Amino acid sequence: MKRLYNLDSKSYEHPWDREALNRVRGINALNQVANWLLNWTNIKWKLIDLQGGSYHVTPESCPELYKQVAEVVKVLDVPRIPDVYTQWGYFINAYTSGFKENTYMVLYSGAVDLLTPEELNFVIGHEIGHIKSGHVLYHMIVLYMQEILSYMPMAAKISQAFWAAIYWWYRMSEFTADRAGLLACQDPDAALSALTKMSGVPGRYHQTFDKEAILKQAEEFTRANQSFINKAMSTISVLDNTHPWTVIRAAELIKWIDSGEYERILSEGSKECPVCHSQIPGDAVECPVCGAKLF
Repeated sequence: MKRLYNLDSKSYEHPWDREALNRVRGINALNQVANWLLNWTNIKWKLIDLQGGSYHVTPESCPELYKQVAEVVKVLDVPRIPDVYTQWGYFINAYTSGFKENTYMVLYSGAVDLLTPEELNFVIGHEIGHIKSGHVLYHMIVLYMQEILSYMPMAAKISQAFWAAIYWWYRMSEFTADRAGLLACQDPDAALSALTKMSGVPGRYHQTFDKEAILKQAEEFTRANQSFINKAMSTISVLDNTHPWTVIRAAELIKWIDSGEYERILSEGSKECPVCHSQIPGDAVECPVCGAKLF
């Protein structure tokens, strides 16, 4: 995979993510929630729970998986490898949490077992994308907001619009993270195949399912939901979901590929030195490895 030097998350940020996050940041109550979440005791407890009940992936304990995560981190030009854990769960999923030097990623065993290496790169890249874009803190706010508000006397009066804004942004952030996942695996077929498996394809059919099926399904879904009533019902049905429908994620990823932005970022991110064949920054005029002048 090509390393994408100096990759800026804003270069692939989904516009819906950017717009929704600006709205979320304007909610005053989030500042108080953020202060609570950043309390060391809270973050430390989550880490202790992982350390005591999950498998810590390190270069010694699980070198192959650790190397794969480290490679994705390098490709996406992220300065630090987060702590990595695996948890038992035979479904395709992963998540990130924590803050700054205490950020960690958890991969469910089903994701590791049921995905090809390229598909797993997409999932790992998706999670590293959340870290790179600064999504993790706000994701924590969404996940723990209900718990916090349960102790507040006025919680019942929190407006539905407040919740809708929070969950809307959470869903929109997934589109940006999917783009990071694609940039990490650098294989559109693998990215779409991973999303298809996430949609519920039984394991026994993982070698034979139609990889174009999810695109056809996305097209049919879009056509069937053009009317105002269907759009309204679709919105209401996912108001408290943290992830968009999988077929919509696939459709948005295809639209981004078709726009040419995916290929542009890949081509500008790095190139090969014609002398020593090292991978170097796309805008380099001199090879940092062998010193060759590039014209």
